[in-house]
Amino acid sequence: MKNNKLFTLTLFISSFFILSSCSSDDDEETTIPPNPSNFTITSKDITDTDFTIDWSAATIEGTEGVEYDIYLDDTLVASDLEVLTYTFSNLSVETTYDAKVTAKSIEFGTTSTQVIEVTTSALPIPSAFDLTSKDITITDFTIDWTAATVEGNDGVVYDIYLDDTMVASDLEVLTYTFSNLNAETTYDAKVIAKSNAFETTSTQVIDVTTLALPIPSAFDLTAKDITITDFTIDWTAATIDDNDGVVYDIYLDDTLVASDLEVLTYTFSNLNAETTYDAKVIAKSNAFETTSTQQIELTTQSAPAPNDFTLTLDSNGTNSANISWSSLTIDGPGGVLADIYINNNEEATGVTSSGYVFTGLTANTEYTVRITARSTAYGTTLDKEITFTTAALPTTFEVTSATLYPRTTGTFASAPSMIIRFTDRDLLDGIILNGMTYTNYFFAGSDGITISLSDAEYDALSSATTKEGIADFTENEQSSSKTFTYTVN
Repeated sequence: MKNNKLFTLTLFISSFFILSSCSSDDDEETTIPPNPSNFTITSKDITDTDFTIDWSAATIEGTEGVEYDIYLDDTLVASDLEVLTYTFSNLSVETTYDAKVTAKSIEFGTTSTQVIEVTTSALPIPSAFDLTSKDITITDFTIDWTAATVEGNDGVVYDIYLDDTMVASDLEVLTYTFSNLNAETTYDAKVIAKSNAFETTSTQVIDVTTLALPIPSAFDLTAKDITITDFTIDWTAATIDDNDGVVYDIYLDDTLVASDLEVLTYTFSNLNAETTYDAKVIAKSNAFETTSTQQIELTTQSAPAPNDFTLTLDSNGTNSANISWSSLTIDGPGGVLADIYINNNEEATGVTSSGYVFTGLTANTEYTVRITARSTAYGTTLDKEITFTTAALPTTFEVTSATLYPRTTGTFASAPSMIIRFTDRDLLDGIILNGMTYTNYFFAGSDGITISLSDAEYDALSSATTKEGIADFTENEQSSSKTFTYTVN
């Protein structure tokens, strides 16, 4: 075939030069070799890796005909074909190619070209499928899905994800159960259908929320038997959706006082009287540790005070007094003690007798005695007071005269002085004149004293509007004083 082509081409060229040399330039035109005719090209059987092209036959003058070269994206992949079809293989998925056919004249070497654009198909993916959830509990749920289908005979398997974490792979079943989950939590359950043949996938996701933990039911809480120091609470049973039941914790003013009780009553003791408390019961689920709470506020009864009593002044001397009172009682347990105060000063506490003798008092002085009856059980009290004045001491001491003398000159010159006389000078402790106390003086006879004064003291005393002095004395072992007036000589 190739030798014939070469012979024909040589013969054609020789004839061309002979004719050219014999022809006149004015009479003859140059002959141009013909091209193969146009033809049409089509594609078929397109898959993800292959497609086929067919083309109609190109024609040309002469006897040698046409053959074809095939290009893919300008790369020669086959040449000198005499058939009208070609299949491209091992192509990339979902890719557009330029398939070109060049028709070549065997006789003249001329060409005619047609190009077609062909896109390979995508890989088949598993079909969409339905994903549903069921059997949702506190810690578990199940998902079911319909079967996904795909072209080919290798079928589909499934990978399972929970919140984007793979938990199972290559499943051939259409169900999966998630376990050991958290209560009242939303999860993303994802199923990926995978083609065994093509490794393509199709995905479905569903949100599923686990159930909340069951809590003990509400219950009723009541109080009874309220006393000064105690009260009891009762409550109805709380129930819960499980077999492990409920126990109870007890609080008083937010302080735990008992736990894990299975009974429905509790008594609080040793409380304070007339005090408001918050009693709280928390029902706890043994299985889930969930709780339900009820609270009640109540006030203990008031504590009784000691009963009324009478207070009596039995005797009253110059430096002592005897006080008695009626029996101290209370409506309740325990006894009553007496705490004793005189002029708001504590004298004695916890006295069990019904009388008390005060000693060391001052004569002719007012005193207030308070007896506080105190309950030993509750600390409640009741006060009673009595006021009295001690007896005055009998006294004979008197200031009989007082004279202020000026300074004298001459033979018997002397400083200013005051001479004071008494009924009993020996009882005297001191004299106060114009705010100054004098304890140093001269005796003036058996019943008087002489106090030597300065001129300034004399002037102050003689010019005083109220001419008085004070005599301090001690009689019958009792200190006292007398106010007296003086004259100016």
